[in-house]
Amino acid sequence: MKKLLLILLATLMSLTTMVAQEKGYKIGLFGAYNQCPIIESNQQTSDGIRLVTGSRFISTTKNSSYTTKSELYFELGLSVSQMGNEPLEYTLDVMAVTTDLNNLYVFKDSPMLIKLYDDEVIKLFCKEKAEDNIGEVVSLTYNIHRYTIIAQYKISKEDIEKLKKGIKKIRLEVNAEKRDYEYKRYKKDEVGAFLFEEYNLITKALSEQTSFEEGF
Repeated sequence: MKKLLLILLATLMSLTTMVAQEKGYKIGLFGAYNQCPIIESNQQTSDGIRLVTGSRFISTTKNSSYTTKSELYFELGLSVSQMGNEPLEYTLDVMAVTTDLNNLYVFKDSPMLIKLYDDEVIKLFCKEKAEDNIGEVVSLTYNIHRYTIIAQYKISKEDIEKLKKGIKKIRLEVNAEKRDYEYKRYKKDEVGAFLFEEYNLITKALSEQTSFEEGF
């Protein structure tokens, strides 16, 4: 039962955000499909820090290797940031969720491997340590603890361009253990294409931001 609740809870976390914006997916028997990226946050500070975060690709039993027996659930999305006139910095944001483990963590500089459909492998590294040792209690028919982290991996424009080939597998180091997660096409959905579309979306949104003083 806990395994089934995990995918339900994780999916609801994403769907709640996306429903609030009234676009980005359709819902079917197996969960989200026909997914397209949307802007989740578009922020700018008066000292010149700019950040745009996109939505994450929702994993289901149809578009990924996730099953009700899986210990972890993953979602992938992209963010872009810029400080002053420095170059844009992109991160691949990986949300991990569990109700089976007692904590979640990914170390700084921990590697991530992405295997594309042509078997090329991209290697990324985590920017900062991500951890959740507290979790939250979710009340359904009984209380369960859910632990959630978002690990950010620096990724270049060149590697983002490669994602449009399609992603068939990722490998992460979570709680100091190797974790493999496979992806597959379902209807119009493919995670690599989703991320490449999101790359264009968040880059455009960042370029359209105005300065704090402009128009005052």
